[in-house]
Amino acid sequence: MSKKTTVIQWLAWFYCGNFLFIVILSHWPGLTDSSGRLMGLFAIDPVDDIFHLISGLLAGVVAWKSPRWSVNYFKFAGIPYAIDAVTGLFFGVEFLNGDVFTAGLRSSDLSLHNLLVNLPHILIPVTMLWIGFWLGKRMKSPA
Repeated sequence: MSKKTTVIQWLAWFYCGNFLFIVILSHWPGLTDSSGRLMGLFAIDPVDDIFHLISGLLAGVVAWKSPRWSVNYFKFAGIPYAIDAVTGLFFGVEFLNGDVFTAGLRSSDLSLHNLLVNLPHILIPVTMLWIGFWLGKRMKSPA
């Protein structure tokens, strides 16, 4: 890691903690209902857990490694999460866990409930891509 931790690296550490927190939270007793939905909204299956775990661990590695790696993490990890947000919101299926390929596309559901269910995967790529493409250009040249 560089001598001074940059804002981008701190943000990568933040994402590391958040993704790992989601993995822990999704297995916390009493927070899932009888259908396996976290807080009654999010159905988190083992594939989701794997993506959250990989995303979190990777964020930690890039934060530790360098500012440049951290910027690239936000650029490249934000893209599949953005695709997941679009497919979840407009086609009713997840991209990251492969449902788009196994279950096929469904009709659009722009209800408030579907928006709330997909909100995390809307906010994650918006902020990741903003950090990677916008903030990354405005910070000092990453090493």
